[in-house]
Amino acid sequence: MKQQINLYQPIFRKQKIIFSAQTIAWLGLGLLLLLIAWTMLISQRVGSLENQLVSQRAAEQRVLAQISELRQDQPEPVDQGELEAEIEGLNQRRAELRRSLDAMSQRQPVADSRLHERYDALARQRPSGLWLTELHLDEQQGDIAMSGRALAARLLPAYLDGLSTEPLISGARFRQVQLQESDDELPGIRFSISTAPENDS
Repeated sequence: MKQQINLYQPIFRKQKIIFSAQTIAWLGLGLLLLLIAWTMLISQRVGSLENQLVSQRAAEQRVLAQISELRQDQPEPVDQGELEAEIEGLNQRRAELRRSLDAMSQRQPVADSRLHERYDALARQRPSGLWLTELHLDEQQGDIAMSGRALAARLLPAYLDGLSTEPLISGARFRQVQLQESDDELPGIRFSISTAPENDS
């Protein structure tokens, strides 16, 4: 006896998936929107990079311009040989001046050998706000004559009091003292003092 068994079931049949035109249209629209959004994002990123590149190039141009200005302001290189020759000439000049001063000091009288000390004493007692414009020391008579300016008239008596403490100046008697108001843009007064008698001025 033969018996046939039917093993076919409809569930095992291969079925076709069919999309409707509306579904395909929505899928295409979604892909298009996604592509547009991606393109805009890429464009924005590229634009940002281009702006950064432009800014960087502008900064490089500014740096190059500053370097060019610094090169223009930089002094020209000095020839080492010329510089050494100039230094040698200055050294020779200094030696000549020193020999001249030594020769002058040997010819000076004993009374005048401390002349530079008197100059130092006159400058040492100068108060702040007072300065000398002319200074004369008579090598023969020992008279002192000087002119200058001061921001206030009270500075001149203070200067004379200070000179009275200097051993080389303390015996000097200033017979002429003249004060004048400043006649230019500088503030203060102008003065001139001298130990010479008035008929010798």
